[in-house]
Amino acid sequence: MEAMLKLKIPASTANLGVGFDSIGMALNKYLHMNIKAIQGDNWEFNYFNEELESLPKDKSNYIYQVAQKVAYKYNVELPALSIDMRSDIPLARGLGSSASALVGALYIANYFGNIQLSQYELLQLATEFEGHPDNVAPTIYGGLISGYYNPDTKVTDVARIDVPKIDIILTIPPYELKTEDSRQALPDTFSHSNAVRNSAISNTMICALIQHKYELAGKMMEQDGFHEPYRQHLIPEFASIRQISKAHHAYATVISGAGPTVLTMSPREHSGEIVRTLKKDMSHCISELVTINEVGVIEEVVYQ
Repeated sequence: MEAMLKLKIPASTANLGVGFDSIGMALNKYLHMNIKAIQGDNWEFNYFNEELESLPKDKSNYIYQVAQKVAYKYNVELPALSIDMRSDIPLARGLGSSASALVGALYIANYFGNIQLSQYELLQLATEFEGHPDNVAPTIYGGLISGYYNPDTKVTDVARIDVPKIDIILTIPPYELKTEDSRQALPDTFSHSNAVRNSAISNTMICALIQHKYELAGKMMEQDGFHEPYRQHLIPEFASIRQISKAHHAYATVISGAGPTVLTMSPREHSGEIVRTLKKDMSHCISELVTINEVGVIEEVVYQ
């Protein structure tokens, strides 16, 4: 019988205002992958939605590159693979599409190389590739996670925060905003006084989330000084989305990851009216309700 590895990998949103490069949350939008060994030397990539067709199908594919690096690191050889992919996660929109692909590559190398990596080791590898844990940690573990990658020791430590009892609304503009372009908008240095101020805001936000004080958490999120003031001009819709959401009792509206997706945290009793208003007033964008993913990657081996 032939074994097929099936992966269901969640999207993620990072930063949550002042949690820059450190806080992320998994969302129930997915990269679906079916992988099986094939004869020959070349890998096959089969895409089942139009957006993925822009991705390469040869050895320059990111998933191939990462999987081979992991195989080399652990001195194993991977067979040629056929990978079927379908994704709900829009590319370059601040919803962790590259992190989902990276995590998928790690799981592929682990299974087909029979490396026996633990979930902790998968996280360490993912953060080493990514440079920070804000997207990859919730993608692997699910839920809302704060983490720190120490570049000197190359160790990542993470802590879970209770999943907030709120609704999430995504407003996704029709254009891409690549992370490297968004990062270029950030300042090279940060004054000590600004660092102290934003650290205090971030600490208060985390404590408020832990205590389920969502109004206070939202108030802190919207006072971010780490990245949003420098990136808002890249997202012309941002101010209007925040204004509309606030008028309908949202807790907070922030940039998702590097953008351009805008994330709104809402009380459950107001989320429907917010998303319907955004769909009407921001008709050129996709506005949708999403739920928080609490389980991370789902891995299944089926036999055909």
